[in-house]
Amino acid sequence: MNKEHISKVQGLLTEWNPLGKRSTKISDLNNYEIEAVDILFHIKKNNTIEQICKMISSVLNQAFNIHVDQAKCRIIAEQIQIIIKEK
Repeated sequence: MNKEHISKVQGLLTEWNPLGKRSTKISDLNNYEIEAVDILFHIKKNNTIEQICKMISSVLNQAFNIHVDQAKCRIIAEQIQIIIKEK
């Protein structure tokens, strides 16, 4: 995990914004930085899309007590898998 990967995953999460309007009420959200780090910390290069999606769902559920749209989560998981396979 490096700063570039964190920044890219943060960008994906911010664009997706799984919290929706609730995101404006969280003062220390910082564009999902902590969640991006948590997700990347638990993901390995050989994880499947399904495993990455489960990790994303788990991190967001634990952080915000939300259930994420699995179709959108899968899209984000695919993009994260590409990111983590980069050098």
